[in-house]
Amino acid sequence: MVEEKILIVDDDDVELKRDSEVLTSVGYEVIGCKSGTEALEYLNNNPVELVLLDVNMPGMNGYDVCLNIRKQFPLDDLPIIFLTNQENEASVTQGFQSGASDFVCKSAAPDILLARIGVHLRLARSLRNLREISLTDDLTGAYNRRHAICSLRELFARSKRYGTNFSLIYFDLNGLKKINDQHGHLAGDLLLRSVVNACNKLLRESDMLFRMGGDEFMVICPDTDLKGAFVCAERMQEAVKSLTIVDQTVAFAYGTASSAEDYKDMDEMLRSADASMYECKRKMRAERG
Repeated sequence: MVEEKILIVDDDDVELKRDSEVLTSVGYEVIGCKSGTEALEYLNNNPVELVLLDVNMPGMNGYDVCLNIRKQFPLDDLPIIFLTNQENEASVTQGFQSGASDFVCKSAAPDILLARIGVHLRLARSLRNLREISLTDDLTGAYNRRHAICSLRELFARSKRYGTNFSLIYFDLNGLKKINDQHGHLAGDLLLRSVVNACNKLLRESDMLFRMGGDEFMVICPDTDLKGAFVCAERMQEAVKSLTIVDQTVAFAYGTASSAEDYKDMDEMLRSADASMYECKRKMRAERG
């Protein structure tokens, strides 16, 4: 039984019903929206595996809808197939420039539509599996540094292009070396895993936690301002305070940065968060005397 959820966006009731019946007949779960605005609202709160998108709709056309979807979902995360009666060079070029994955003519046989959908769903699954294997830290299950840099670069570029904002939190655990020295690396590994588990319970589905190396971590928070990042960091800090590894309690110093500060590049944003973290660490040392 096919489990993927597919969103169909089409203002034509007849075609929406026809395509829905084709997909549900082979086991796909189908959600129908009759406008771009309705589709974008749905995607804000609900995951889907693929979008079938009519090009010609009143109000917001398919190209504009696709551009808006791509602000939130990269090309390799969510396939978008345009449904169109026109496959001329200009419309196809505009579609791919707006972020489309493929085109299917509305007059095409149902088997062709299903075949195209199947290809893009398999490709998306393969990409997700490869990403999971290559971009995850084996010890903690958090994403690794490579994924952090790729994600940050992509979000930074999208922020510059579309005006979307995001924030990041950089934090450094206190006492990992002491635990490793006094109790061995198994205890230190337990500390790292426990911190990741505690933080992940508080983060939103859209937030991403990365192990940057050793005892340093970063959280990327999409659609979050600096105040929101501060609140998130404080909550994580409180959560890890309840952890005790052997006889050691857990704490961390953190720094934040927001793309709204208009940094010239990704590296400057990272340096800002890093500097903020070290200022926090300095204050914590001063408080301990």
